[in-house]
Amino acid sequence: MSIQAAEARHQIANLLHTYVAIADRKDVDAVVDMLGNSHVQFPTATSTNPAGARQLFTRLWSSPDGHRHDVSNLIVNPGPEEGQWRASAHYTRWLLTGGTPFVHTLGQYELLVNSGDWSLRHLTVSRIWTAGT
Repeated sequence: MSIQAAEARHQIANLLHTYVAIADRKDVDAVVDMLGNSHVQFPTATSTNPAGARQLFTRLWSSPDGHRHDVSNLIVNPGPEEGQWRASAHYTRWLLTGGTPFVHTLGQYELLVNSGDWSLRHLTVSRIWTAGT
């Protein structure tokens, strides 16, 4: 692995784990700071600006129930343009309700990251499986 690829993997892992820590806290202000200018795509909603990100994540994290995300299988490859990197990772979302955590969602993150400032340009979140569906 080249030094550039190793740096990209490190930076993208840090971005991804920062995002899931924000998600687990349901910190809308922090996610708007991180993703407000990014293209964010969930199965049922999209945002492309700070107001849209605030609306999306406020709705997405409106439940009072806690949750936790675990991330695995991070793969990082050069992106479509110089200075960009593509990445994908699996996630497991646990719901923390009633004293017994249970797996609620299995899914995948797909990211496009600029290496100049290590900003997330695109985040696509897919749900492979959701409990009860």
